[in-house]
Amino acid sequence: MSPSDRCRTGRQTKRLARPRTPPFRGAEAVASGAGSGHMVQFPGTAPGFAILLKGARRDGRGLDDGRMTTAMQERRSDRRMPTPGGSAARSRRLAPVLALFAAVALSVLFAGLMLGLATSRPWLGLSLSPIPPVAKAGDDGALWLTGAEGPAARAGVPPELARVLSIDAAGAEGALDLTAMDLLEEPDVLPSNAAMADYFARQDRIAALMAGPVEIRLAVAGEEGAGAPPLLYRITPEARRPVTSLPVPFWMQLCVGLAGFWIGVWIWALRRGDWAARFLALAGAGLMLSAFPAAVYSTRELALPDPLFWALSSLNATGSLTFGVGMIGLFLIYPRRLVQDRFLLVPAVVLGLWRLADALEWTQSPALGRHLAILCAMLVIVVLIGLQFRGTRGDPRDRAALTWLGLAVIVGAGAFVATVILPVALGIAAVLSQGMAFLFFLLIYGGVALGVARYRLFQLDEWAFRILFYVVGVVLLLVLDAVLVLTVIDERAPAFALSLLVVGLVWLPLRDMLARLILRRADPLQGALFRQVMDVALTPPGRDQRARWGALLEGLFHPLTLTPLEAAAPSVITDDGVGLVVGGAGDLPGYRLEYAGQGRKLFTPADVALADELRAMLTNALESRAAYEKGVAEERLRIARDIHDNIGVQLMGALHSREPRRKDQLIRETLTDLRDIVNNASNPDLSFQELLADLRAQISEHVFAAGVRMDWVAEGGDAVILPLAKAHTLRSVVREAVQNALKHADPGLVRIAIRQRVEVIDVRVEDDGTGFEVAAEHRGNGLENMRARITSLGGHFSLVSGAEGTRIEAQFPFETGRER
Repeated sequence: MSPSDRCRTGRQTKRLARPRTPPFRGAEAVASGAGSGHMVQFPGTAPGFAILLKGARRDGRGLDDGRMTTAMQERRSDRRMPTPGGSAARSRRLAPVLALFAAVALSVLFAGLMLGLATSRPWLGLSLSPIPPVAKAGDDGALWLTGAEGPAARAGVPPELARVLSIDAAGAEGALDLTAMDLLEEPDVLPSNAAMADYFARQDRIAALMAGPVEIRLAVAGEEGAGAPPLLYRITPEARRPVTSLPVPFWMQLCVGLAGFWIGVWIWALRRGDWAARFLALAGAGLMLSAFPAAVYSTRELALPDPLFWALSSLNATGSLTFGVGMIGLFLIYPRRLVQDRFLLVPAVVLGLWRLADALEWTQSPALGRHLAILCAMLVIVVLIGLQFRGTRGDPRDRAALTWLGLAVIVGAGAFVATVILPVALGIAAVLSQGMAFLFFLLIYGGVALGVARYRLFQLDEWAFRILFYVVGVVLLLVLDAVLVLTVIDERAPAFALSLLVVGLVWLPLRDMLARLILRRADPLQGALFRQVMDVALTPPGRDQRARWGALLEGLFHPLTLTPLEAAAPSVITDDGVGLVVGGAGDLPGYRLEYAGQGRKLFTPADVALADELRAMLTNALESRAAYEKGVAEERLRIARDIHDNIGVQLMGALHSREPRRKDQLIRETLTDLRDIVNNASNPDLSFQELLADLRAQISEHVFAAGVRMDWVAEGGDAVILPLAKAHTLRSVVREAVQNALKHADPGLVRIAIRQRVEVIDVRVEDDGTGFEVAAEHRGNGLENMRARITSLGGHFSLVSGAEGTRIEAQFPFETGRER
């Protein structure tokens, strides 16, 4: 029996303990079943896809003794709250995709309900505004007509600017005067609860008048000013308000509510055992409860019935405080737990009682019952973020996540409070329309989504976005299908086919674009990465090579700490993204990197792939260097053998020869053999690339020995054989130029560029050392010899020197010889 199977006293039931394993990377798996077979559902795949694992074992990394843990299992941490319930309760949970789909579907139904309420009222076709389009003296408090359509247009109401004076039922007496207050966007700005009750009663009376034909009195502004007699128009309203007449702020508030709720339940569905995810989902639900009703009553045409208006306003106030409860609870435990479990309900109790007191009108005014509660909740959130910031010092990972999330909340919620709530609490007009101010909340949830991609907030990774995009695509398909059936197409099959086509043509490309935009990471250019690897490989073995290898890793990943590992190890992520182990190559050690991006993000599987690619490139480069050095050693041995066997013998023969003719002949033969050895004439198949490789090896030895950096650029794609004289000229010019720079200029960097173009070879050697006055200096034999060698081949030689260094350029013709 497994040690995790325990018997409860008095009941012979067994509970399977949850293994403490690191999260499975790639997708969350939900396991069900018992015994030797377990059905594992991967929500990132197509619905119904499952893998049956029998007696599986994965060396302690999620599978052991035939059991599979949930993919994103909670770590034992002081930041986590224990999850109540046993295995039976867990087996009844929905898979993450189904849970997310169910929550999104419910929110869409809720949005449809709000849309139905907004369009269920009679419609006059009047476009009204409480703000005068043109500021005039004495116009304060007036209600203005800015446009007419539908029933109003058919009744002859002019579309130009006019002042709305009154409304009355057709044929009745006792018109009701209209003012700008009748189109108040938010009724809780009124000074008292009694004033709110009177306002709802007046709205109810106006809404009752709009149920049938009405008479509207307008004062059209003429050129002479406000002196023309009022005009009376009789309008028969339509039974329902068309969807096309709903203003932009209605849809904005609806979208903000959906976005906040979707992102909240998205994280909750994937981290249902995490109280931080639960509080974030609660805040998203509160935002939806606040934004949806506000979308209905803040964009009404003129009035709503009292019970409906009161219910929507109360729901808006409840949603605002629910958002506050969720955010306060979130920062009480994320990223560090600040209080014990029993204190997590305190914000809900306090703000709940506050809301109850407001609903029962125990407070004197909405300013005390609603606005003060929101201001206090915002203040508590700011204080908790400050405490969390202090508590995460010394932990760059948590500090980075807190900075990103806390800044998003302070800027988003704080901007809404500063532009809408605070001015009303101080007795002045709101700075911004409530419908527009709701957009600030997108900063919060947009920041959460980007934080998941950048900092892996709530321990989520890129696969979470694939799940979200999948669910959103299904919901869009169903919603579009329903809209087509209700509006355009009567039959289900054509409507579904058209919906599928639209989603395939619009959503799938948009989904890919969003994925690239959100999940994009800056990959190093392959060319620059290859050059850096080659610089490491071509550095002589020892301390300098190890230092360049470490500098390369630091430049790519920007870790806070870089610790060498002498033992060989594969590239792997450790500590849930905090660390990255990069294996060594050849004699170079591996390294352990911690806190990527200077502590601003975590390591990801993409970083592991980059580390593996880097290690493979470096291994190949080191092996190539070793093979080259082996060839160089063999060539040196051949030269030494030839000198010993040929040159030495011939010189000794010349030294001891008594005949002058014989002595001269031996010396000439010795010079010929020496020339063949030096110029490698004994190997006539030395290509241009091999010549450059040999030259680079010789030059690099001198440069590195002098402690100078070298930048080598060689371009030439043709595997041709360079004539012996021109090969010797090329060697001589480069050697002499580099030798002069090292001897006289004291440079820090020498750049050598050799390019094979069509029938021309370009050579450029430049340094950043101390230059000289070309006209005043006495030219040594080296410069004159270089010029003479180039001009003898019909080429061009130039020399430029100054305070920034010296540059030597040479070009000589190159007739294409035979190719390999």
